[in-house]
Amino acid sequence: MNNFQTILIAVFLAFFIFGVLIFSGILKLGGDVVNTPQGNVVVWGTLNNPDVYKILDNLNQTNPNLNITYVVKPEATYEQSLIESFADGTGPDLFIMKSNMINRFEKFVYKTPFANYSERLFRDTFIDGADIYLANDGIIGMPLVVDPMVMYYNKNLFKNEGLSQVPQYWSDLFNLNSKLTKKKDDGTILQSMIALGRFDNITHSKDILATLFIQSGNTIVKRDNSGTTNPYVSTLNDNPSSLVVSPVAAVLNFFVEFSNPSDSAYSWNRSLPNSIDSFTGGKLAMYIGRASELFKIESMNPNLSFDITQVLQTKGVSTKSTYGDIYAVSVNKKSANLTASVGVSNLLTNSDNASSFAKALSLPPVLRSLLAVSPTDLYLSTFFNSAVISKSWIDPNSNSSDIIFNQLIQNILTNNSSVESAINKAKDQFDQILNK
Repeated sequence: MNNFQTILIAVFLAFFIFGVLIFSGILKLGGDVVNTPQGNVVVWGTLNNPDVYKILDNLNQTNPNLNITYVVKPEATYEQSLIESFADGTGPDLFIMKSNMINRFEKFVYKTPFANYSERLFRDTFIDGADIYLANDGIIGMPLVVDPMVMYYNKNLFKNEGLSQVPQYWSDLFNLNSKLTKKKDDGTILQSMIALGRFDNITHSKDILATLFIQSGNTIVKRDNSGTTNPYVSTLNDNPSSLVVSPVAAVLNFFVEFSNPSDSAYSWNRSLPNSIDSFTGGKLAMYIGRASELFKIESMNPNLSFDITQVLQTKGVSTKSTYGDIYAVSVNKKSANLTASVGVSNLLTNSDNASSFAKALSLPPVLRSLLAVSPTDLYLSTFFNSAVISKSWIDPNSNSSDIIFNQLIQNILTNNSSVESAINKAKDQFDQILNK
């Protein structure tokens, strides 16, 4: 080997070692601020928690060239404030988004191209349900935490009836109702097994229906890839297997049974208090609610003896699922500091910060790596398991969809139309909203 070959090999070897040191993080080019977002970045959200401010303050302190300002907005006016700010050019650089905002706010979002953050990496990093933030042309938001639907149950009411286990499947309820629902001779309900069958006095009735629909394989709304003006269409009347009774119709038939006085499953009616009040008052055996309600339930009745388990599942379905509100960080496409805003969105949702946000909010994270380590906390372990199976849907407008679902249930309960006709009407109403 001549001297030239020896020198050439040495040079290539040096470059190789240099590259290994760079990619391993042992050697950093230009100091610690390389690839760190710089400048002023304003974030809007509704998460009002002192620990959230601490997380952001810590990021500012550890990144001297970065200044993140978090502005808390009232939840009731949050979306309207965002729309107005985007219209007059005063919008935040980043904003916290929930799945029920995607349809209306996607047009304001800078979508991270898959060339910069691949779809494969996104799916490998976050839970399956986070894929609602995947558009055809990029990522709508970087997922942060999830608030899954779970089942709270009154331990004393179960023990009083000699029941050592809580049900796992919706169909198990039919065998439990005679024990857990108590009535007067005139039929007045004194104690209920579970709040199902109506819309108006059941807390999270829409989310319960969404859970049932998702478990049946229906996403309620889906992305339309046919090139139409609006990328979303309703799937409520889909019947892919051409069954005599569609999956959604089967769900609705099941749901309304629990408010039918002539049915053996009868356990709920419109004269009863709101379901969360019934549960905290010790008059409801099982309450389907969100993980985020834990502290509220404890404060409403500190003496209530309860526990939490995963939401009931549909027997015969191999894949478990529940509905979950998935929070994400989205970038304003008109941000004056777009590069830094994208960088901060990635920074906020990395493993360390996502873990901090989850602890601050007492909600499970959406990163698979964090969910792989089950917490020892009595309730958090259930929340983590529920987070893994959480899925969401593209709710086009929360207030409008509440009305649509309420009318859907009412039309069935009052026999104003057949179940299929009621479904078709609801589907058309959803499409009208989606096409606005």
